[in-house]
Amino acid sequence: MRRAFVTNWERCVRLNIAIGMLAALLPMSFAPRVGAEALRIAYTSIAVVYGPLWLTKEAGLFRKYNIEPEFIYIAGGPPSLQALIAGDVAIAFTAGGATVAANLQGSDVVLLGATIDSLPFELWSIPSIKTPEQLKGTKLGVSRIGATTDFVARYLLKQWHLQPDKDVPIFQTGSGPQIFAALKGGSVQSGVLSTGPETLNAEAAGYVRLADVSTSGLVYPFGPFAARQAFLKAQPDLTTRFMKAYVEGLHRFKTDKATALAVLEKYTKQKTTPASERIYEIYATKYFKRAPEATPAGIQTILEELSASRPLPPGITPQRFAESRFIRELISSGFVDALYKTR
Repeated sequence: MRRAFVTNWERCVRLNIAIGMLAALLPMSFAPRVGAEALRIAYTSIAVVYGPLWLTKEAGLFRKYNIEPEFIYIAGGPPSLQALIAGDVAIAFTAGGATVAANLQGSDVVLLGATIDSLPFELWSIPSIKTPEQLKGTKLGVSRIGATTDFVARYLLKQWHLQPDKDVPIFQTGSGPQIFAALKGGSVQSGVLSTGPETLNAEAAGYVRLADVSTSGLVYPFGPFAARQAFLKAQPDLTTRFMKAYVEGLHRFKTDKATALAVLEKYTKQKTTPASERIYEIYATKYFKRAPEATPAGIQTILEELSASRPLPPGITPQRFAESRFIRELISSGFVDALYKTR
């Protein structure tokens, strides 16, 4: 079970490692627009976790720090990581597990941070499936093999003593809306959805919530963003300015409900309702961190999953897979605290 999971990760990144290692030798340079420095940023789904990122752009916070962002939507963590390794984007909001796996395979990608320390995902099933045991022999939908939704699916099935791919075949269907569409269309009988618009839709349609992973106590870097070490070394000032903008965007999202809801409505294309306001409150108060550091405990969760299927190199520690100095500098300088001093 675990071996299949890790192999899928490896397959997603191995084809691009050689390209990425060559690209790492070249300076990262995207043509800047007038008055601001261009920065290509990838994100992987239309989900609430990206609300602070969207708000950072919409509120002009990137421009405040002399950055002209170019957002690129790439569905699924592994494809966005491939774009990062190839040098097509400078920063990718991607899958933590795929980033660690790529690093172990020789890439210079590392986690710059993580927006959340748990997994705000839920597993929903058709009305006739009311218990985990009834999943046996049915199809389960995830965004992509190797993505965070895939990790969640396999983690839950293991907790329920079901074997992924054997007892419960796992199929990649695309982003959150596509998983829900597959569930409605009958091509899968259950699916992993991020807490947000799709879970509200599933609830309204009468589907069954079999699990809420956020209540499991599992520590995991979610909403992580990664970069190549080559970029970080070549562009430390740009990286610091990106981090300042994003941390300020997180603060604005958490403390300016009206603006946050307007941004979510624009990007998710769903009108604000009492239910969506409730989702906002959960993310703003429970999930989103003030300082988005990728913690050693979260990375250790990934390493334990990997080590169950193969030996890791001697002396491996979580610190290898993260570059935390940028966020720690903002913490130690008082930048983060200053944002919240009047709240």
